[in-house]
Amino acid sequence: MSPTNILLTLTISMPTDEEPTVFPIQPPPQCILCPLCQGKTSRHDKRRRRFRHGYAWHIGTLWIELEVPRQRCTSCDYTFTFDYGLGIIRSSTASFRREIVQRCHGRVLTDVARGYHLPYTTVERWFYRYVPEQLPDQTATRVCVDEFALRKGHHYATSVLNTDTGHVLAVVPHRDRDQDAMETALSLANGNVKAVVSDLAPAIAKAVGAVFPDAIHVLDRFHIIQFFTDALKIRRRYLGEEKKHHPFRLIDRCLSSKPTRLTEEERQFVAQWLTEDEHTRHLYQALQHIRYVFQSTTVKQVKRRFSDWIKRYQSHVFGAVSKIAKRFVLREKAMIDTILSPLSNGLMEGVNNKIKLIKRRGPFLSVHSIRNRALIWSSLTFGDEQINLHKSKISLYILQSLFYIINTDIW
Repeated sequence: MSPTNILLTLTISMPTDEEPTVFPIQPPPQCILCPLCQGKTSRHDKRRRRFRHGYAWHIGTLWIELEVPRQRCTSCDYTFTFDYGLGIIRSSTASFRREIVQRCHGRVLTDVARGYHLPYTTVERWFYRYVPEQLPDQTATRVCVDEFALRKGHHYATSVLNTDTGHVLAVVPHRDRDQDAMETALSLANGNVKAVVSDLAPAIAKAVGAVFPDAIHVLDRFHIIQFFTDALKIRRRYLGEEKKHHPFRLIDRCLSSKPTRLTEEERQFVAQWLTEDEHTRHLYQALQHIRYVFQSTTVKQVKRRFSDWIKRYQSHVFGAVSKIAKRFVLREKAMIDTILSPLSNGLMEGVNNKIKLIKRRGPFLSVHSIRNRALIWSSLTFGDEQINLHKSKISLYILQSLFYIINTDIW
């Protein structure tokens, strides 16, 4: 008889007055087969034990009590404990452990352990054991990939995100910009991936080409604009007179913002700064020109405007502008796909900040633990579908109904 059929015939008895939270269970006679060779077994020992199986508010832990047999195979001499499919480990069933893990979502593990009178290490071990199997299977057609520092200058990790749903698909640790680790992270994305969004890192570009050769590679616009804003911050030190009258933050904001978002007074400030430093003027004009290119809507328009931008700035007298243009030339196809695509890496940046926050709250967590917490957080935050939590074959509804009878003094 299979464990499933046995569970359907288990008899749950009413608890006694002395122990109202313990439900005796009587299993029927059965033929227990060896899990290795499926041969006949003989019972050489049995012990009546109690296991945590559920929890009821204002009552406490619900226990079940049954005889657990110890069997020995007559063919291969394999000795094992038969648990009737309850997933018995020490003093708890799989149903109880999964229920505790479910209550950990969105809460601190210490609070859960204190509320259920369990050791913290036990709750933590259960959490990291059952979280992976509760995560839904994700198939993605568009993904974001980015790296973040676990320990700046020493340890890094690459994370992959489903652009459409916001679910974290993978977190792979590595050192520096390891292309092999990035390829491993991208290969964990299931489905027919048609677009990958990332920054302009060469290692990520090579990994995308190796794992998804047919997918388009979209570059994040924020990182493209950042080339110009960083160069403008460097040139700010050459604004000798203007630095005495305006704070640094005002200068950086005015030079990096669109003119339409500035006030009339701020636009006058910008005009004065551009007159004072010629190289700052070239950088500012190149920035506004690339923003004009980003407004293109058709393939023909994109190619024409981008080609004009390259011709104007590729051999520019100012080295910072020509250096940026040469980087764009090396990624010409990706730049054209970026201008035509509405995708962005902004969601990925926010998720990475959340992963860093998880690590900051638990500074001694392993990378595997950080990964599990990030996966479960993204599933609960962005997913419309709830996580499937496995239920025990013995219905908790029966136990809760019996406790309702006890609490209302019907019997």
